[in-house]
Amino acid sequence: MSSKISVIVPIYNTAKYLENCLDSIVNQTHKELEIILVDDGSTDESGKIADTYTKKDKRIKVIHQKNAGQSAARNHGLKSVTGDYVSFIDSDDFIKPDYYEKLLHAYDNNTSLSVCGVHYKRLRTKTAEDVYIKPLRSRKKNETKKTYILYLLAIDGRMYSSVNKLYQAKFAKECHFDESLNFAEDTKFVLDYLNLADGEPRFVLEALYIYNFGTETSTIRSAATKWENWQRQYQDLKTWLGPRPTMIEKFWLHTVRARWRVSYIRSKRRAKQ
Repeated sequence: MSSKISVIVPIYNTAKYLENCLDSIVNQTHKELEIILVDDGSTDESGKIADTYTKKDKRIKVIHQKNAGQSAARNHGLKSVTGDYVSFIDSDDFIKPDYYEKLLHAYDNNTSLSVCGVHYKRLRTKTAEDVYIKPLRSRKKNETKKTYILYLLAIDGRMYSSVNKLYQAKFAKECHFDESLNFAEDTKFVLDYLNLADGEPRFVLEALYIYNFGTETSTIRSAATKWENWQRQYQDLKTWLGPRPTMIEKFWLHTVRARWRVSYIRSKRRAKQ
């Protein structure tokens, strides 16, 4: 378990949450970490807090850049990776102490990606629940990788985000986040990664990643209320699938689109609250 994990944390004006996030990373039971903090032109105290942590822990380094967005920050961080594995943590979230130990333990010789559940904290309503902790079936004997991934996208949301996952660095460094997108860029990265990575995704059925829902910027919230953004994501998914999908692939593709339609409607309702 001596594998080195590179942790990329994009930071933008999250001073209120940042220390809790960084404390949860530096206090992991798995100690072999490279912690890359990318300050995306913060105008609050976030940049100073990040610099302070470099004096507390030699595993931490800080990159300061002009504001270019979360995708650009993550891409910048990927260029500095030297570890065997890569992880992304949002700076307003945090992780349980054994997060990396358990995600790493899920890997074997036929693993492409390890994925854990999420503790979903709704800050406005002060409610919480554990999600993505139910087991999912493995890929069937004659099922293609793309059909199986479509199935995973249709069943629940655990594959959509770039967080709550541990990637193999050699494949993650070949991918990038699309900086022209402000919606669903995480999903595109995950799909591109899975295209490259050998093996199967493995699921850790524990809510090890704590997601603070309600800290998102108005830009991110408004993006989910525009159907054209969901349509673009659907077109990207069709392009990823290829020009001649099978009947079963078409079925799962339409199921995913129906799921996204429901998510869009829910986003519209939340925006009115």
